[in-house]
Amino acid sequence: MTVGPRFRLSFLNAAIFAVIGLYMPFFPIWLESRGLAPATIGWILAAPIVARVVVTAPLLGLTERGLDPRLLLALAQGALVALFLIILGMQGAIAIGLVVVLIAIAQAPLVPTADLLANEAVRADGRLSYGGIRIWGSLGFLACSLGGGALLSGAPVDAAVIAMAALAAVGALASLALPPMRRQVAEAAPAPAAAPRALLWLIAAGAAIQASHGALYAFGSIAWRGQGFSEAAIGVFWALGVVAEILLFWLVGRFASGEARAVMLIVAGAAGAAIRFAALAFAPGLAATLLIQALHGLSFGATHLGMMAALAALAPPGGRGKAQGVFAASTALAMALATVASGRIYPEAGPLVFLAMTPLALAGALCALRARSLMGRPG
Repeated sequence: MTVGPRFRLSFLNAAIFAVIGLYMPFFPIWLESRGLAPATIGWILAAPIVARVVVTAPLLGLTERGLDPRLLLALAQGALVALFLIILGMQGAIAIGLVVVLIAIAQAPLVPTADLLANEAVRADGRLSYGGIRIWGSLGFLACSLGGGALLSGAPVDAAVIAMAALAAVGALASLALPPMRRQVAEAAPAPAAAPRALLWLIAAGAAIQASHGALYAFGSIAWRGQGFSEAAIGVFWALGVVAEILLFWLVGRFASGEARAVMLIVAGAAGAAIRFAALAFAPGLAATLLIQALHGLSFGATHLGMMAALAALAPPGGRGKAQGVFAASTALAMALATVASGRIYPEAGPLVFLAMTPLALAGALCALRARSLMGRPG
């Protein structure tokens, strides 16, 4: 039986996001286990985000200059395997921070390259949908955030890092098993043109909304542990958010196309983020936290689908890889600033740090509405 591009791209997404499903909720806890202070953790988690700002767009640009995306993905994930194993032997903020930066550089091209290939596959075959491929990434994240909670409940924190290395190896093999898409991506595109102003405003909107998650990604697990929740419960919190994301991709993914729907989804994502982080700031307890985490379907999921629709509809032919890289780099920069700010605020304010993220989400909504007003105008 022939395995088609849908299965291979779906499996690749599952492998990439399986690593993220362990990294996001449990890597800050691993850093804390090394005796690092909250402010230091904030800087260590922010420094690699800055590295992504520098490297993401150039790395994505290599695929438009002839580099096979499969090779880029395989090399990056192979590097992750080595780096995750190396960091287990590191001690001290500087040594750990340097390896974390290298991990971030290796991670930088993974999601945007997978998104680029998924969008190209959808463009080539109308039977496919971006949401139908990307949903498997969410399922991979879900499996590992739940499994990670169970893993850490009865094992040293180092076990999560070892598992990340193993999953990155699976991702490298999955990358090599992809169909040869480089020729389709590179040759189908004419010379890049300038992106329309509406797309630039939407990139700003998406970056701001996704950056509003900075405090949650850096200190959510630590804050929840401080409120008395177990590692298993923390895994459920992260997993529940991804369940909501999966439902959104399943219900809306096939219809998430066109610039008007892109704006609608991004504004919905901004509203979900503002409500979510304002509510989390007041340590609302188990039942309410479970409900609030379901807003991840809007705060992340709707924003992401909206941005993919915007890039597909508005990015100029021949410049789609660059546009994808610019969005990823812009998001990384905004996330870095939000993470550094969170590291300064959390020691003094605790969970109230989440409230400081709501203005970013609201700014994203304003940028999206500005983009809507520019659509249909020249330039």
